[in-house]
Amino acid sequence: AGRELWGSGENDSKARKRLDRRPLPIQRTKGSEIVFGIAPCALALSQFRRDPFRLFLKQSSGSRRLVMSEFVLQATARGVPVHHVQRRELDALCRGQVHQGVCLEATPLRFKSLEEAEKPDLGDGESPNRQLIWLVLEQIQDPMNLGALLRSAYFLGVDRVVTSQRNSCPLTPTVSKASSGAMEVFDVYSTDDLQSFLKAKTAEGWEVVGTVSKPKDVEDVPVISCLEFQWNKPVIIVIGSEGDGLSLETQLLCHRMLAIPPGRVLHPGIESLNVSVASGILLHSICSQRPRHGD
Repeated sequence: AGRELWGSGENDSKARKRLDRRPLPIQRTKGSEIVFGIAPCALALSQFRRDPFRLFLKQSSGSRRLVMSEFVLQATARGVPVHHVQRRELDALCRGQVHQGVCLEATPLRFKSLEEAEKPDLGDGESPNRQLIWLVLEQIQDPMNLGALLRSAYFLGVDRVVTSQRNSCPLTPTVSKASSGAMEVFDVYSTDDLQSFLKAKTAEGWEVVGTVSKPKDVEDVPVISCLEFQWNKPVIIVIGSEGDGLSLETQLLCHRMLAIPPGRVLHPGIESLNVSVASGILLHSICSQRPRHGD
């Protein structure tokens, strides 16, 4: 009997320790989401595009301590409550994603309507010859790819990003983290009729340029190397989905298709690049033709 009682007490002690290790439940504000990572949270607090509710920080030492102190100042300036929590609470808040010790509860970011994107562009009066470049994304579904695309577009100077509504990834905290916070400062637009949008831009004098990994797969549209492309009018670069590339309907609305020339004879099965990597190369080859600031 004594052994049974001892065993029961030991099990109770282990159970209590397991309970102590569980993350404390944190009640979320209705309609909120958890932004995570240093860059996304810092930019979300500074840009006023989200309504922040609470900031959650992990107690830190060393170089990270200064970063956390800056977060406290930022949040205090905006009247956002700061909660110092343990790592397991942060892990639970962002479901195991890499949070770098910071989570922010805030309202989500939404796509902007395409009508808002039509206002400040071609023929604005200030610089009618200014080179404009828009990036259009057709059915990009992977949040890591979407984030990487937004980061490249922002860095390289793309003027607008437009995504198709159907079968496309929404603007989630994972996208913001993958974009290193670019999503927090860069507007993203969407359209429910991509083909009509491309036709309208063509009628306005824009050049619509598609992208392809295997030139032999394209019919009725000329394919050139991205190194040969001459940027002499406003241009839309259209990127297709991770698996299937551009739909046939979209391909046929392109004036030309761009391909990246490989640096070697490629082994079958590894004949293409990741969509975000390929897009970065294509955008750089075009955007490098734009006069630099100060030139």
